[in-house]
Amino acid sequence: MSPSTSRIFVTGMGVIAPSGPGLDAFWRTLCDAEPCFTELSPHYDGMRPGTLGGRVPAAAAEAARARAWRAGVPFAGTASAYAVSCALDALADAGLAPDDPLLGSAMVCVGTSDGQADQFEAAVAGTGDTKDARISSYSVAEAVALAVGTSGPAFVVQNTCASANVALSCGVDMIQAGVCDVAVVGGADAYSMKNIIGFNSIQAIGPEPCRPFAAGRRFVTPSEGAGILVLQSERSLREGVTPWAELLSVAVGNDASHPTALNPVGVAACHEAALARAGIRPEDIDVIYAHGTGSVINDEVEGKLFTSRYPQAAVTAIKGTVGHLMGAAGAAGAVASCLTLRHGVVPPTATDADRVEFGLNLVTGTARTADVRHVQNNAFGFGGNNAISIFRAVRP
Repeated sequence: MSPSTSRIFVTGMGVIAPSGPGLDAFWRTLCDAEPCFTELSPHYDGMRPGTLGGRVPAAAAEAARARAWRAGVPFAGTASAYAVSCALDALADAGLAPDDPLLGSAMVCVGTSDGQADQFEAAVAGTGDTKDARISSYSVAEAVALAVGTSGPAFVVQNTCASANVALSCGVDMIQAGVCDVAVVGGADAYSMKNIIGFNSIQAIGPEPCRPFAAGRRFVTPSEGAGILVLQSERSLREGVTPWAELLSVAVGNDASHPTALNPVGVAACHEAALARAGIRPEDIDVIYAHGTGSVINDEVEGKLFTSRYPQAAVTAIKGTVGHLMGAAGAAGAVASCLTLRHGVVPPTATDADRVEFGLNLVTGTARTADVRHVQNNAFGFGGNNAISIFRAVRP
């Protein structure tokens, strides 16, 4: 297969989150700005009770595990099960089925932060049945590749909370290099005790929900789930397929400035690179799905950049509703971006309008109808990981 400058389209999507499985539940929850948080149990003596988090409903998690087993993935941990279930939904959404000839050389890339956390933690603690466990994070991508029925490249990227957008970047690179015409990409992370204990140790989580861009904001709300997108080159589109969106560009960078805090220079550079690769200007961006963790520094860096460079863009932050899906956060944002382009609706941020800082054009209260051409999706992570994807509406 020769290198291609073909346009790249999103033809299928699948998602599972604290809202439950499926695009409809996810979109309805976002548009209602209905927080999906519950109280998490303390993991050690001295950990304060009352910390909030987002959990995939137990029935949905069990259904995902069963579905992965039926798809021929007996070793699936929870992250693998989420990824497999979303991948199967995304294929069906794209009008494809496992083992379709179009998928024979498809590339699989899944971004994750904690990988097979539940299986690793069970193995360390000596609890549960780990006979068929796969502790390596690679097994998340391996599981998706088995379920999809591809013999193409399959790998995992671990770029903290920017991971899913990095996976999208890998899909773009593989298609443009002529390695494949189809890429099954996204992110998946399951609930992790290590993650909760780590965030608790830096006092980043607590009894108040995430309030992106709000005065007095204090806590991140950790969550779990997955999002998978099917990317196709223009030449591989079959007759009658209506893509969700065109994936115009993805920019990835690492400024390695600080272990946890965003660096304004590195974040701004990633924005500029995404725009340059897309061939558009800041004023062309209609909607931004912010990383919007609700932490003091993250929101300040993004908020000031948005008001200075993107004053016209409507900004929303979905972590106030479904929480922070860690390595899958960028995938949730990518799915939401495509839904906004399809429906012409921007979901509100779960923040009171009178508390919004930075003079930000933040959508609050109720969903906003808009004529949307370009949507930007931000994902940043510890260690200076920055990744931004830009999507364009598909119009006749």
